[in-house]
Amino acid sequence: MSFNEPKVIIIDDGALEKLGNLMEDYNNPLCVTDELIHADYHQHLEKNIGTSCQWLMVSKYRADSNTILGNIDIVLGFGGGSSLDIAKLVARDTGLNWISIPTAASHDGIASDVASVSHNGYKYSEKCKGPLAVIADTSIISEAPPMLKLAGLGDIICKTSSLAEWKMASEVRGESFDKSVYSIVENALNTVLKDDSLETLIRAEIDAGRAMGIFGSSRPCSGTEHAISHAMDRDCGQLHGLQVAFATPLCLHYLSEAGYSDYKPEVVLKFMSERQLPVKLDEMSITSQQFINAIHHGLTIMEKRSRYSILRHLEVVDLSLKSTIVDLDY
Repeated sequence: MSFNEPKVIIIDDGALEKLGNLMEDYNNPLCVTDELIHADYHQHLEKNIGTSCQWLMVSKYRADSNTILGNIDIVLGFGGGSSLDIAKLVARDTGLNWISIPTAASHDGIASDVASVSHNGYKYSEKCKGPLAVIADTSIISEAPPMLKLAGLGDIICKTSSLAEWKMASEVRGESFDKSVYSIVENALNTVLKDDSLETLIRAEIDAGRAMGIFGSSRPCSGTEHAISHAMDRDCGQLHGLQVAFATPLCLHYLSEAGYSDYKPEVVLKFMSERQLPVKLDEMSITSQQFINAIHHGLTIMEKRSRYSILRHLEVVDLSLKSTIVDLDY
């Protein structure tokens, strides 16, 4: 499935008011959301598009059931990560276009063609289709809990690790590499490091999602730090962006040791601490051993995806991991 970039991207206070213009050719929208967003904003959304919607609550969606969606001609994903992910899955399964309407800046999947799906307590990525448009209303997104913005920051900050590892894997193992995609993600990262305002963060998340779609996989934005996060899901259960950020300094430590990182782990830890992202094991409610177990499982995930990890490259053993965890003051 080829990736088509969003035809329209609007990031603005009151952006939802411009949704109606995009909906002129559609009469029967399905809106995927959760109960809280529905209660707060369903009238506002329907007023702006000029018609009523069929609503699908995230909690009611079952991938293995033949959900009767009715006569629909476009899908709207209106909410956080789960709402957007399910909108992607429904759009893929029906062949319809979908529009991304995020209500939080919590992840880089706002404009991507990849959905995060849970199975047996773990999350994995599933290829879908990119959105027709992204409507990011900052007046709504600014009302989201602050922790969601921190998760979004974490999902961008981890690119310090994923980009370096991607370059390493291309040079050492010949993994597919694209300089232009690398530059898109690198620019998104650098803008947030300089200015972590809400609008800058949203734009960086959209650009990261675009980059993944153009490249055809999540590799530019997702390395060992993401695999560790997926492995942490069972024991930790924190927001995805917080988990990937938490694993990033450890990966940067080894990437720096191998001469591939442009960022020292201490610099990223300082950035995280100043913005109150969790940097301690007790803040994540896991033990050192659970973290090490997640690292081992993360390596298995990387190998299943045929991705070369910096930890495998350096043949990192538990003694080294334990020492690094202490040195980085986890």
